[in-house]
Amino acid sequence: MTLGNLGRNILDALTGTISGAGDVAESAIDAARRSTVGAFEGTKDTVTGFQDLVGDVMKGAIQATNEVGTELGSTAKGAVIGVIRGAGEVSVVTVGVCSDTVRAAIKGTSEVGGDVGTVARSAVEGTMETTKSIGLRAEDMAFSVTHGAIQGARDVGADLGSTARDTIKGTVLGTQEVGGSAVQAIEEGTRGLIQSTAAVGGDVASVTRNTVEGAIEATGGIAVRVQDAAFSAARGAIHGSREVGGDLGATARDTMSGTIIGTQQVGGNLLAAIEDSTRGLIKGTAEVGGDVASVARNAVEAAIESAGSVSVRAEDAASAAANGAVSAAGAFGQNTVNSVTNVVSGTISGVRVVVRSPFRSDPQN
Repeated sequence: MTLGNLGRNILDALTGTISGAGDVAESAIDAARRSTVGAFEGTKDTVTGFQDLVGDVMKGAIQATNEVGTELGSTAKGAVIGVIRGAGEVSVVTVGVCSDTVRAAIKGTSEVGGDVGTVARSAVEGTMETTKSIGLRAEDMAFSVTHGAIQGARDVGADLGSTARDTIKGTVLGTQEVGGSAVQAIEEGTRGLIQSTAAVGGDVASVTRNTVEGAIEATGGIAVRVQDAAFSAARGAIHGSREVGGDLGATARDTMSGTIIGTQQVGGNLLAAIEDSTRGLIKGTAEVGGDVASVARNAVEAAIESAGSVSVRAEDAASAAANGAVSAAGAFGQNTVNSVTNVVSGTISGVRVVVRSPFRSDPQN
């Protein structure tokens, strides 16, 4: 790994101060901040060429960690916080600068053979935690930093699906840490991950499934209900898919798969998560002008297909998805209710679907 002056400075600083896991993050924050400030001290100009600078700082921090044998995630998180704080002392920090910082952390990790997923999660979490100090909203940052994570993973040939899962977890935890809205961050982060994956030519289906799964799994450590995370992730997935010209029906299937897997992992209320995930899918589809009937049908079929891998009856999973679809359709008029009800009622793929009568256009049914 070739280091410039900044990289060598932070390498020397960290190698001499890291003495144990408890000291890693604070040492990295201080060294990275001083290195970043030093690079621009006296200029006070808009940060230009920032990606090269931050890349050198991140490389030095990661190499130091590698040499002293400490945990890479803590150092990466600390270095990201330090870089952003340092940049904020000499210039206005934009979401683009934060995105570049995450991207550089991932690239530096790959060069020393570190775990890209761990660093992606830690770097994104650290970035989200800087939002208050630099005057940015965590919810706005969530969309941007996901681009940096996906671009960094693509740069080094890492798996985009697993990177997306780790990235959304870091987004949720970092947002919670600064008192932001985790559910809004989930929606914006999911939208950003799908957009950025399409931009780099990655597997959008895999990223969608992994993102939804990761968003729900992240609720295990914060005060957010699983079903609320499922709703926000689903809505963000539809918006992101429409923005890149994706197939909304396929997005619904991938979202439902991720919802069921993620909810099973954290032991959440599976039927509630399925219902709220479908509500998010229908709401998002109606908002972007998509085919709500197609999305509803795909969501129910996907719930049936995935039910076999978890401890829930296919009939219950299908009915939960159907009721979520019809419930959400009610906010968009009777025609939408009728359209959705018609495609999710009766028997689907050999499974009987029960729609609660208050949602039906004909109360007799």
